[in-house]
Amino acid sequence: MLSANLNEIYFYSLRNSMKIKTLTLAITTAMFLGAGSMPAFSADTSKKTTAKAPAKSASKSSGKSVAKTKSAAVAGVAGIAGVSSIAAVAAMSQTPELDALNTSCAHELTQGSLPKAEEACNKALALAEKTAPNSKPLATAISHQASLFAAQDKPQEAEAAYKKALATYESALNPNHLAVATALSQLAGFYFLHERFAEAAPLYSRALAIDERALGSDHAEVAKDLYNLSTVNSLLGNYKDAEAQSQRCLKIREKVLAANDPAIVRTLDRMGENFALQGRMDEALRAYGLAVTASEKAHGADADETQICKTKLASVQSQLNGTSSTP
Repeated sequence: MLSANLNEIYFYSLRNSMKIKTLTLAITTAMFLGAGSMPAFSADTSKKTTAKAPAKSASKSSGKSVAKTKSAAVAGVAGIAGVSSIAAVAAMSQTPELDALNTSCAHELTQGSLPKAEEACNKALALAEKTAPNSKPLATAISHQASLFAAQDKPQEAEAAYKKALATYESALNPNHLAVATALSQLAGFYFLHERFAEAAPLYSRALAIDERALGSDHAEVAKDLYNLSTVNSLLGNYKDAEAQSQRCLKIREKVLAANDPAIVRTLDRMGENFALQGRMDEALRAYGLAVTASEKAHGADADETQICKTKLASVQSQLNGTSSTP
């Protein structure tokens, strides 16, 4: 099952055919860091991202296509380490009972225990509506409900709840709050997984603007926003924008992350993909070659992630040589 939190999206292509390897809708339980005040969660449950600045997480999953990624809400393959939620983005409320219910719902979602998650979510919503209307805790409960709907494969209900959570954060806080950026990314992630890329792009753009204003232009969270926006723009055929965004993303990540961070591998892969889609095979070859080297540092020479990078590199090389290659 997938984690529910679109921290970062990751797709790849062999022979120019796009295959989406998602990482996240994190449809809640989303371990997004709030206002730079929480520790970064790793994209991999076995490692934590080593950043030189606080960042939200970058996670990945083993999903093969957008069409197969509508269930959600557990850590594991998708790689959410720890138990938190969008509640972390907004400061904790002054109602311990409500906080506990929101935390419980997030925990059960990450564990894939949907009945227990639904019970905690319903209690949290009822309590929040009664004691904390138009508040951050209410927005958190609604966000959890959206994640629950997504995990239950109820896309219409999930979309409505994501929108309601976003509106509640905007009303309870302000339109430029970091929690709003997180909610924007969640809704954009939902659209991405349902191949509604044109609707995802402006949401990612707005999240980027908020994060950059609040955190600075070289923050790891800004790099995540750039990565997501680059991916969507590439899918929309906006290759120049995608290229500029992925290049800037790489520059930031090389500055603020450890040299062996998996996020650098994903960024190089993203760049190679964008070049390949345009038929710029020499540049794709170089980007994929760098991705292989970075993946060997991040995952090891024999890791599956490294083998995938090598396969893509070989595919591009075979096209340049005019030969065939077996993926």
